[in-house]
Amino acid sequence: MCGLMKAGGWRVAPQRLSRLWTMTDPSSSGTAGDGPARIRATGHNRPVSDRNRPGADTDWISTFGSGDPVTLFAHGFSGQIRDTRPFAAGIDGTRALVHLGGHGGRPSPGTGWDYGTIASQLSTALATTGATRALGVSMSAGGLARLLTSGDTHTAALTKVAFVLPASWAGFSPTLSDAIDDSLTRIRRLLADGDRDGLVDYFLSREPAEVQTLEPARAWARQKVDALVETDMSDGVGLAVKIAVDQPEAAGDFAGDVLVLTHEDDASHPVEVAREYAAAFPRAQLEVLPPGSILWRGRTRIRQILTDFFNG
Repeated sequence: MCGLMKAGGWRVAPQRLSRLWTMTDPSSSGTAGDGPARIRATGHNRPVSDRNRPGADTDWISTFGSGDPVTLFAHGFSGQIRDTRPFAAGIDGTRALVHLGGHGGRPSPGTGWDYGTIASQLSTALATTGATRALGVSMSAGGLARLLTSGDTHTAALTKVAFVLPASWAGFSPTLSDAIDDSLTRIRRLLADGDRDGLVDYFLSREPAEVQTLEPARAWARQKVDALVETDMSDGVGLAVKIAVDQPEAAGDFAGDVLVLTHEDDASHPVEVAREYAAAFPRAQLEVLPPGSILWRGRTRIRQILTDFFNG
């Protein structure tokens, strides 16, 4: 990218060089606390308390690995860096993971989010990291789609993009639109009542039956509810009804490789939306896995698909 310098294995604009660092990760995956974390900044090291919660001084980005290529990973609604790290495991080069507003301690950009809100933050992250590949989950899949179809200059360098669990494209069928409206009405009512147990039960009810009793799924639902009730992430609840792209035909201009990855029986991420993504991009590969595969039950298969796509 024009006018960018290289630092710590990833490209940064000169004016940002003094306030960015590269976090080193002793393993390609895992959670915060697996091994000592150090940072490199202005010639000296200092400890990082939690690599999963970067701050404003790094533009809310943590990086793992080194060298080229640089791949940006962005979470879904109610997700965090710790949720996207498994998607980054085993990917060559530098893996840059970002927190979007309303998540991971980053302030919300305000009420009334739409996919332009998400796209703007992802555009900044692409510029900051100089990424040439990107992966977006759900909300961020829609944000990347918005960028790619709106002529954003920071997408010009992208050669590979993975859309994981896309939730919105250029419109919804009447049946799907009604279901989304009903779901949003219920969530807002439970939020207004402060009914945490009701929210947990509702989010779990939208998962496949065989997943609902899994403790990781129950912990995920409780974490999501806590964030909705206690933080400004609730500003983005209405994103569920928003349209990701308003120029879907522009997807045909993207010359890079595309992976669309989803699974069956997920009310929040219908397979029909993933098929629309795959049909829109000329070089798209669609993978539809069994229910619960991506979030709960298919980590080995997901890693294989993603490493084949990004490292191949």
